[in-house]
Amino acid sequence: MTKDLLKDVIYRRIRDMIINGTLPMGGKISESVLATRLAATKAPVRDALKRLQSEGLVQIKPKSGTFVFSLNEIEFHALLDFRFLVEAKALELSLQRNPRQLVQELSSILDHMNVCITSKSTLEYIRLDNLFHEALFTYCMNTYLKESYILISSRMATVRNYLGSSDEHMFRSYQQHADIIKALQENQLKKALDELRGHILPEHGAYWGLL
Repeated sequence: MTKDLLKDVIYRRIRDMIINGTLPMGGKISESVLATRLAATKAPVRDALKRLQSEGLVQIKPKSGTFVFSLNEIEFHALLDFRFLVEAKALELSLQRNPRQLVQELSSILDHMNVCITSKSTLEYIRLDNLFHEALFTYCMNTYLKESYILISSRMATVRNYLGSSDEHMFRSYQQHADIIKALQENQLKKALDELRGHILPEHGAYWGLL
């Protein structure tokens, strides 16, 4: 395995460990422990942590160490505010430019979400939740919006896993996704945006009651 390829593999593995909660939010990271766990030297681990710091997934604190990122309540609400702004514009553009493909993609994801609810597959439901929102950026045809979403997508996925889920949460989240799709099918942009706002923002969002 070439040096560059190894660095990418180590980066992806540590990133996945953060997103899925193996390395928990706010937890301290040991380069030595990670190197042993990943059967690697410290150099690619250190390189990966620097990349993850640039993405906001890792915080390096002088004289304290390296930590998985954490958010206080104000920071979390700011993250949701930004997320809504970029997703709302992506939804608007996707509905204008690729309405049929958008609705088909979201409807397919919703069908799989329904299976997850029946089988109580919480982790798979969260993965599909991520895909649902990513689809808005797939069809908006705007590179800058996609790049904006990439800035927060990993942190948002990590938060979803950190907060966990429950039957009540999944049912509420599923219905909110279904309501968004229904509005899109009817080409009602304002209604779709209202449903998206209610889904994302904390006073009404899918994670209301879990924070």
